[in-house]
Amino acid sequence: MNQQTKKKIFDNLDVLGAIVMIVALFLGAFYKDNGGVFGALQYPGYRLIFNSDYMLGTLVIVLPLIVLITNYVDALKKYDKLIKLVLPAITLIFVFVLKGQVADEIATDSGAALSFALGGWIYILGNLIGLAAGAAGFFGVNLEKKADELISKKK
Repeated sequence: MNQQTKKKIFDNLDVLGAIVMIVALFLGAFYKDNGGVFGALQYPGYRLIFNSDYMLGTLVIVLPLIVLITNYVDALKKYDKLIKLVLPAITLIFVFVLKGQVADEIATDSGAALSFALGGWIYILGNLIGLAAGAAGFFGVNLEKKADELISKKK
């Protein structure tokens, strides 16, 4: 991988994380249960967004969208580092809070325990990528330089 491509990737990790989070909401099941009394139930991520019972579900897509547009909206540029640190942290909390809310709804129907499905795990992965990039930007850590140091130590 050439130096320019690597720099572009490290400079846009927060954007990459936000895109992964948004896409993960539409990748099949977000939450699933172990079956309980009935068959295994699956809860897709898009139901979180378009369901009026879960206000946090709407924020699970809106907050990554805000991270994406901060580079392009002048009013948000002065808060760029703070937004890219705080919003991924908030969405990570929301994913677990929503899991509890959905579990309460599903548990009354089937008595099953709820866990993350593939879409949920991919969302969390994108969330952690965005959070790491946001923290690095906020605290002034050069991730590209740190990665190069780690690679050179292994050689």
